[in-house]
Amino acid sequence: MIALRAPSAPSSSGGRPALAAPEDRAPDLGGEDRATPRELAARALVAGYGSREVVHGVDLEIATGRITAIIGANASGKSTLLKTAARVLPPLDGAVLLDGEEISSLPTRELATRLGLLPQHPLAPEGIAVADLVARGRHPHEGIFGRRSSADERIVEEALLATRTADLADRAVDELSGGQRQRVWIAMALAQRTDILLLDEPTTYLDLAHQIEVLDLLVDLNASRGTTIVMVLHDLNLAARYADVLVAMKDGRIVADGAPAEILDEALVREVFALDSRVVADPVSGGPLIVPIGRHRATMGIGASAGMGI
Repeated sequence: MIALRAPSAPSSSGGRPALAAPEDRAPDLGGEDRATPRELAARALVAGYGSREVVHGVDLEIATGRITAIIGANASGKSTLLKTAARVLPPLDGAVLLDGEEISSLPTRELATRLGLLPQHPLAPEGIAVADLVARGRHPHEGIFGRRSSADERIVEEALLATRTADLADRAVDELSGGQRQRVWIAMALAQRTDILLLDEPTTYLDLAHQIEVLDLLVDLNASRGTTIVMVLHDLNLAARYADVLVAMKDGRIVADGAPAEILDEALVREVFALDSRVVADPVSGGPLIVPIGRHRATMGIGASAGMGI
């Protein structure tokens, strides 16, 4: 996540008041504090590591106020594109623009109030408590003396409640399970209250129930604040259900982008993943649902060339 700082001093009381998880209400994700519509775009973007190109000449405009999922096989350039969009990696050529300005020209604190990143493998300082880590999301919004306001404290509490990590507030992050840690990092991202939120595999380490809970939470955030969300997802079916826009990558290039129902078909799955499949209607969302066809456990008579689109 952008803009971390040293942990704050513990309270004189030696602990924090317990927070009750909201069981019967939607989480408060700052609906009264609407996100400012921001335009994020890549222009002829070449990105990679040193002299090694991974992303090749990408042009992309992120849908403002929508949820975009970047999909593709391993090593297709998804994470590299996301890191470059967040200024973690400098472009090798081309540019990333935020509201028409190259992000390289923006002051760090200003960028951190507009755009946040949850990387795939974030690292927490040793021994830091959950509540202190989540509170770091407020750092870009703090005053000149680095003091958190009562509004900051409320936002941190709401982020803990929304991710159901309030009961972990006083625990050390490095004592938590992988799934618990991931939810804490997502709480920090929520606390940052940026206009654009980039997430690299936000469902990593989570069981199925918590994957759905996190993705539902991102939809709530998008609906309540208008936050533009861009996430890398490996699960095609979750991407198709939760994203308004899919961006499909192969070998560092974009091969398709658009609404899931418009672009996600058997031909695209074959091109991007080298996998035969059936695309049927998702009985829950009505959108596309990918049914992969392997060499085994397939019903007799199902061939790779037959079509069954939605």
